[in-house]
Amino acid sequence: MDLDAMYKLTHGLYVLGAKDGERLVGSIVDAVMQVANKPVAIALSCSNTSYTKSCIDKTKEFSLSVLCKKVDPFVVANFGFQSSKNVNKWENVEYSVCDNLPVVKDSLASFICKVLYKYPLESNTLYVAEVISADNGKNDNPLTYLDYRSYFKKDVMESFQKFIQPKKGKEMSNEGKKWVCTVCGYVYDGDVPFEDLPDDWVCPLCGVGKDLFELQ
Repeated sequence: MDLDAMYKLTHGLYVLGAKDGERLVGSIVDAVMQVANKPVAIALSCSNTSYTKSCIDKTKEFSLSVLCKKVDPFVVANFGFQSSKNVNKWENVEYSVCDNLPVVKDSLASFICKVLYKYPLESNTLYVAEVISADNGKNDNPLTYLDYRSYFKKDVMESFQKFIQPKKGKEMSNEGKKWVCTVCGYVYDGDVPFEDLPDDWVCPLCGVGKDLFELQ
């Protein structure tokens, strides 16, 4: 099966917001669609490895911010290349709070949603949620996942490299060094030595090749 065909089913790019106790968390998602009018409901798919998803499972609520084509690439990098488990992503962007949930300022639209149903799959979990409130923001064109794959990903990766640059170059002892993705910060900890991984191996988080990993 040619899985590249799935990329022809393009979606928008959205910032998903949730709460972890009193902490605000969030991530980038692309699989969102309206599925009903009464009540107004959407379907959302989240990776099972997402920390934001684990918080939604506890609170049964989330926010969605619709990103526009002119969005700062760092917004996508910030929410897509880091984990809310150990990073406060929201302190890096301008945002407002609606019904105790965070939304990105200057977005095309934002929604506050309550989970109605949950359908676990092997890699993802599908939520059907009622839209409790909606705000129609700026008038612009939405950023799609096809846009991201076609031309925007390069800008997103460059913006994140600039963001993490101050964290690089720190001297470390040889003991305990690990191969780290310079784009998203993923630390390789597999059983196969990094040098023995195939040349076409890619970062499981952001998809870059081995050449963008550094021994740190």
